[in-house]
Amino acid sequence: MTDDDKIAPAAFDAEERAKKISSLLEENEKESAAAELAALTTEELVEVLGKLGEDVRIDAFLLLDRATALALMRETGGDPETSFLHDLRGDEISRILEELYAKQDDRTVVVDLPPFVIQRMLTYGDSRSKEIIEDSITYLVETRQLALLKSVLIELNPVDIADILDDFPTEDLLKIYRILPKDLASDVFVYLPDDVSQKMLTALSESEAGQLIDDLYADDAADLLEEMPSMVVKKLLAKTKPETRAAVNHLLQYEEDSAGSIMTVEFVDLKEYYTAAQAIEVIRKTGIDKETVNTCFVLDAQRKLLGTITLRRLILAAKDEKVGDMMEENAIIVRTNTDQEEVAKLFKRYDLTSMPVCDSENRLVGIVTVDDIVDIIEEETEEDFSRMAAMAPIENTYLKTPAWKHARGRVLWLLFLMISATFTGLVINGFEGQLSTFLYSFTPLLMGTAGNCGSQASTTVIRALALDQISTKDFFKVSMKEGLISLICSSVLAVANAVRVILMYWWTAYNINYLVLKVSLVLAIALILIIFIAQVLGSLLPIIAKKIHVDPALMSAPVISTIMDTLSILIYCAVIVVCAIWFGWNLQVVPA
Repeated sequence: MTDDDKIAPAAFDAEERAKKISSLLEENEKESAAAELAALTTEELVEVLGKLGEDVRIDAFLLLDRATALALMRETGGDPETSFLHDLRGDEISRILEELYAKQDDRTVVVDLPPFVIQRMLTYGDSRSKEIIEDSITYLVETRQLALLKSVLIELNPVDIADILDDFPTEDLLKIYRILPKDLASDVFVYLPDDVSQKMLTALSESEAGQLIDDLYADDAADLLEEMPSMVVKKLLAKTKPETRAAVNHLLQYEEDSAGSIMTVEFVDLKEYYTAAQAIEVIRKTGIDKETVNTCFVLDAQRKLLGTITLRRLILAAKDEKVGDMMEENAIIVRTNTDQEEVAKLFKRYDLTSMPVCDSENRLVGIVTVDDIVDIIEEETEEDFSRMAAMAPIENTYLKTPAWKHARGRVLWLLFLMISATFTGLVINGFEGQLSTFLYSFTPLLMGTAGNCGSQASTTVIRALALDQISTKDFFKVSMKEGLISLICSSVLAVANAVRVILMYWWTAYNINYLVLKVSLVLAIALILIIFIAQVLGSLLPIIAKKIHVDPALMSAPVISTIMDTLSILIYCAVIVVCAIWFGWNLQVVPA
């Protein structure tokens, strides 16, 4: 037999092999699929797994024996572009780890994983992802493998590290904080919840705490110290640099929730006579310690704001072009006492990333950056959400707020609403003679519809006010709009309810002298009136609240519902009385 007659080995076809394994899995032939996978080399496994569909890829991977699976994850994990794990979601990676490690109670789960895999678990994974990583970090702390722990953490995003460390006891937090590189430790500290960072700050030695505050931006340091006892603040600031102490004290003097309290004093300032080349050199020398360099601020000798200029404009300009000729003179500014919610609205309206804060003489005293605005928007939204649910806002997270504080935030509103409901009972008692059992059975329908319509209108208007889509001067426009909406909605509901009542009660003992027809007409009239008043009132009360400088969110759904409960009964009974007088209808007929 010549060499030409020898049968050459079949070329490996990853596509064909993937189709075969996928077919076996669909037919639940797991043993056969496992045998196919076991016959492949590591390189072939990576290729085949990459060809499998997302719906079967994990199932196929979990058919590998544990040693092969771990080797595959480690050997191909260094390069994200070639790794089998590259295209997996965080929750899929968590599933793999849970199958491979959890059953073995292996708490070194993340130690030998590629950094990009751990980061993907944190970024895109589910709650189980975080639990797996926290368990491994706890193990490394307990076994004092701090060098190994450091190698895991330094590859992660500071935000994710802070999120992981949130639930750790202060003692373990200090150990972890001290092994991190200085810059990373400062970044992680900023993202820790306030209560955790304050406990940690007081647990550090005074020199360590002072150094930590020096490493923070002034606005972050001020936010951290603002809620701490004044004696502790004085002691901590005594260990900081004079410039840090001056900057923090400067920020702490401003009223809470004002632009002055959220601004930072670390910004790049330029002179109008600088050339573009000189300005870039200033940024290069001083920018490392500034909150942002994307926008620079042009000041005169008295530190009055002349204009702003972006780093992009400077880079693209000719070297000898003057800053004063390029700057934007009509800068959007706020004063130190401007409410933070108003600042947030300006950021949204003008698509800003930073905004200058000036005093009454137009001197620049600080800037507000977009990262602070994101926090403010979330804070204000949570506050409005709480008030719209008739609750006092809570400052901490749900689980970290004690039960008694939750109760305190709710019970006063519940008492108010309960006492307010007394008026509904008084109205019902006052019209007891006009309400037979049959007529009374429709009161929940009317009260519920009134509350729902009023709540919808108030929620819509509160949102429009918050987004600056309407203002208090739109009082009549809003009332006309909601009036028209209510007529459309009430007409549909009135007709639908009339048909429902006729179909349900026409052939019953209640239908004496066409009582059901009369009641359906009364209900239709009442519904139209109730819905009209509910939607107009629900829309106007938030505007009135805004006009008198009260938070519109206080006109919450429960408040509107309680008011409309009473009004709906009044309107219903009034319609019954009017129909009895004008048409001589006897609606008190009861079945024999």
